[in-house]
Parts: sequence; C-alpha cells; structure tokens
Amino acid sequence: MLKTSFIGLFCLTLSGLFANSAADTTFLTSSIKTAAAVIALDYSPDGKRLVTGGQTNEVIVWDAATGKKLMTFKGHTDNVVAVKYSPNARFIASGGVDNKTILWDAITGDLLYKVATHRDYVRDIAFSPDNKLLADASWDGTANIYSVLSGELVTTITAHLDNVTTVAFNPTGTELLTGSGDKSIRAWDTKTWEQKYILNGHTDEVWDAQYSSNGKFVAGGAWDNKGRVWELAQKREIFTFSAHTSDVWATGFSPDNQLVVTAGGDRKVYVWDLATGEMVADLSATIFTAEVECVRFSPDGKTVAAGSRDGYVRFFRTPSVQERKSAYIKKGLEKWSLKSAYEKTSDYQNRLEKQEKKGRELGNDFERRAVDFFADNANWRAMQLQDYNADQEYYKVLCPDLGELIIRVPPKDAENFKENFSQVQIKTPKFVVGKTAIELDAVEVTVPRGNEFKSYMMATPAK
Repeated sequence: MLKTSFIGLFCLTLSGLFANSAADTTFLTSSIKTAAAVIALDYSPDGKRLVTGGQTNEVIVWDAATGKKLMTFKGHTDNVVAVKYSPNARFIASGGVDNKTILWDAITGDLLYKVATHRDYVRDIAFSPDNKLLADASWDGTANIYSVLSGELVTTITAHLDNVTTVAFNPTGTELLTGSGDKSIRAWDTKTWEQKYILNGHTDEVWDAQYSSNGKFVAGGAWDNKGRVWELAQKREIFTFSAHTSDVWATGFSPDNQLVVTAGGDRKVYVWDLATGEMVADLSATIFTAEVECVRFSPDGKTVAAGSRDGYVRFFRTPSVQERKSAYIKKGLEKWSLKSAYEKTSDYQNRLEKQEKKGRELGNDFERRAVDFFADNANWRAMQLQDYNADQEYYKVLCPDLGELIIRVPPKDAENFKENFSQVQIKTPKFVVGKTAIELDAVEVTVPRGNEFKSYMMATPAK
C-alpha cells in the first residue's frame, strides 16, 4: 500500500481551494448591484472611486470601499460601453452605442464636451499618461485621437481592415495600441502616428489589449477564447492562456506586473502568473450568471473588480504569493503524477512515494522564478524618503510594490543622507517570498558623502 505523504494531503486540500469547487466566495470580498448590465468600469487613480457604464445609458461613479453611488452622469442616448479616468483624476471619458465620445468633469460631473466623429459605436477609450490626448476605438474601423482640452481631432487611424475594438497608451505615452476584428494588435508612434509594429497570434477578433505598467508586455484577449501575452523587446508571444471556453472580453496587468487577469463570455475571471505562465486562481467560479465584459486591478494591486451583464460589479482579493506558490506546486505535481504508458506499476508507485520531495523542489523552483521575475519587472527602484526616527536611527522609505521599508542611518549621517538621497544607488537586492507578498530581505544602498560614497542597509521593518 502506498503511504500518503504530507504533500499529498496538502495538494488534496489545495485542490478544493484552487478550483473553488467547495465555495464560490473564496476570493470574493464585496459586490455592487446595479440597475442593468455592466459593460465597462475603471478605477480612479487613487483607487477610492469606481466608474461604470452599461445598459442604463448612464455613467455612474461609486465609492469603491462602500459601494455607495456618488454621481450619475447623463448624456448618452444608448448603452455606455467604455469609461476611463484620466491619470490626473480630473476627467472621465465615456463612449457608447450612440457613436458618441463624451468628456466629463470628474469632480463636478459637468459634461465638458461631446464629439460625434464616428459612424458606428465607440468601443473603447484611453487617456495619454500626460492627460493631453484622448483616443477612442470605433466599430466603424477607425481610432480617433483628440486634444483633451479642446476636443479637437488630432488624427485618425484607418489602417485596420475591420472594426477597432480597443485602444491603450503605453506608460511613457510614446505608443498607442489598437486592437481589431482583423485579429491584429498594432502599435503607433504618437509623434508621427506611423505604425511601429504588429502583434499577431490571435485567430479571431481581438476584444482587448493592454500594456503592463512597465511597458515591457502586452496582454490581449479575443474571440478565439484565448488570452495572450507578448514580450515587446523581441515582439514575441510568450504565453497563451487557454482556460476560457468562450471569448475573452477583458484583460489587465497587476500594478507590479506579476499577474494578468482575464475575463470572458464563459462568466469566468482567471488570474495568471507571469513568472510561470500558470493559472493562479479562478476568482469567479460560478458567481456570475452572465458574461464578464470588464475587469481591472485596483491601483494598489490588492483587489480585482469585474463587471458583468448580470448587473453586478464584484470585488475579489488578489491571490497572495503563497497562493501563487501553492497553485504552481499543485499543477506541477499533477503533471509529475501522471503514469507513463511505458512505466511499470511498481516503478510508478515508488516514484509517487517521493512526491513530498518533488513538492519541495517545485516550491523552491517557484520561489526562484518569482523573485527573479519580480526583481526584473516590479517597480521597486523608485523610492520616496519619509521621516527620520532619531531614537531608532532609521529613515522610513516608501517603495512601489514593496511598501514601507527602513534604511539604517546613524544620526551623524542623517542630514547628509537626506540632502543626497536623490543620488542614491542601489546594489543587487535579495528578495524573498513572504507570507502574502514578495519582500525585500536586504539591499545595500549608497549615497555621496563628499568625494566618497557611504553605504547603508535597506530592509523591511521586521528585518
């Protein structure tokens, strides 16, 4: 008889969590019930508000924490299928089946202007990072770019051979991405508006395409039931996500560029690990009763909001790094545990008794891959210096994707450190997989002091 190892029991327990078969609410945190189908949503830059559009023909702003309706904008005469906050939170743009693009004052709710340049409905909208340009995508086969301040048309993109379904600016504003029913995703130079490159791979109409926040990747979703990710340095597809059984309507990257979320006509919301290419979780299970057409990570990366044609916006917690690790181990053991047609039963049984060791190996492999990917792709290098604690002899530092850190600095160096912090240099860091997230174990930082550089250690507060 085979012995049941610890890792075997662990994986049996995990399988219920991962598949969400036992409880549909494993990741669900809260919901908003609206009056009609939700087709579009977006977070405000600070994550405190959520804007939605749908079959009420209205643009509605909600308190993201409480679900309270804050504002209602009326101006469209048909379904609203695109909404977007500007990066500076000053404006909201919307597009609809009435062929109109509208710019709203996000603070007062005033309708600032309405443009009617398209012959068919407006499918998507995007602001440039500097808030100066507004792009829309239309079913008439064109994408228009306008001046945000005036609403004047800057240029029209007409190269696609079918409807244009999605638009997105890259983080530096140097490129505009368009996706189309012609199955292609194209990038355009925002200085010349010439085409820069094409991302091929989808075999049916593209519904959504998004840049990662570091500008290194593009995620696409299409009617071929696939989510895909391209690495832009070499313009190559690196992952194909095939779990959906219907069209993929929406995609999105987590702010730290570690995860991709996909949502679709099969009523599913899946989270994928960019470090491994494996599925991390099915957030939605059987919660939604209609197609999920829009999905977004919150700006802090802790929440996924998804809107459905069943009238609900659902909020899910983002899977932790330990859940990512568990999913990777489970998937690896499933593959490893398959019996070969040419493997003796006795050899197979002997191999299975080593699954605990195999589980540890898979866990170690995940941690190596996860921390390496985080180091290369997360936004941890930008740091904001906070107050100095003279009694404990450290500065607090706020770091994107790592949170609050401390740098040990003796009082005699504190003033010089603050004055020269803009010239800080960071040596090779050591990251570890923590209980919920990837953490900084320690790293040496240096700042100028006269003609020399002085070294200090930066770590998480508990280190």
